[in-house]
Amino acid sequence: MKDISLIVMQLKNRQIQIDRKINQLIDQNLDPFPFERLEKGKKLIELIKKIQQAIEGDDLILAGMHIKELEIEGLKLDL
Repeated sequence: MKDISLIVMQLKNRQIQIDRKINQLIDQNLDPFPFERLEKGKKLIELIKKIQQAIEGDDLILAGMHIKELEIEGLKLDL
């Protein structure tokens, strides 16, 4: 596994990208409104926050489990 700081940096970058995408979807005022895509973005951000909390709490096993959930949702990290 790569250095933890690199993983944290990747997570922060992904979170920024997801936030931008959510804001872009809201700003576009699509009809019908893309609730499914917004919910997926929120779920990905929630998982990223859980991973960051687990890493800060030095619980790397829990962080690994959440990273696996993140990958199942379709967001891959360079590990």
